[in-house]
Amino acid sequence: MNIEKYKYIAHRGLFNRIDTPENSMKAFENAILKGYAIELDVNMSLDGHLVVFHDTSLKRMTGIKNDVNLLNLNELKKLKLLGTDNVIPTFEDVLMLVDGKVPLMIEIKKNERYKELMPKLINLLEKYEGEYVIESFDPRILYWLRKNVPSIIRGQLASKNIREVNGRLLKFLLGKMVFNVITKPHFISYLYTEVNSKFYKKQKRKKRALAVWTVKTKEEYDKIKDISDMVIFENEDTIK
Repeated sequence: MNIEKYKYIAHRGLFNRIDTPENSMKAFENAILKGYAIELDVNMSLDGHLVVFHDTSLKRMTGIKNDVNLLNLNELKKLKLLGTDNVIPTFEDVLMLVDGKVPLMIEIKKNERYKELMPKLINLLEKYEGEYVIESFDPRILYWLRKNVPSIIRGQLASKNIREVNGRLLKFLLGKMVFNVITKPHFISYLYTEVNSKFYKKQKRKKRALAVWTVKTKEEYDKIKDISDMVIFENEDTIK
């Protein structure tokens, strides 16, 4: 993993709240033009197509009261992101757009059909010549990668209070990254407010790179820039 190439990572592309929604082709085009690595989210439609979309629910981004994995691709493609002309892209379309111009940090969303999702993902990536890494909150996905395609750089997303996870014990275990002993991640991606120099030095001793998410202001960046290797950011002015 060339950490320098991932020093600055545009969170869900370079987007805004006006005409360029997150995880849209336009947001990815903006990041490519600026030369930033791209963080994006991979989900799966009901009929087994990989789409780039963050939430489980479609409500926030499309106004539709349904889940992304309960609609077929042709139904998802009819939806507009935040009332713009942008639509939910397929992962394959994004790969064609990026075409190796910038590195990708691919987050796999929690999905009980991950054993179906992951082979589809790998099949597309085997044909892709660009640089990429894969990360997830779900240690099952990292373990799948370790067992099936160990050459792919994998990262453990973590926080002390993961919103997507129910149950105190599981939150604690994931926050402490106790599953790393079996998933063997190459890097850690941790909530920036929970990172300090001690935590950073611990990752260095374990020879793991550290990414932080999601930095949105210059003040936040200044606090974290010397105790992280990679910064996932939203506002370009943040890192200048």
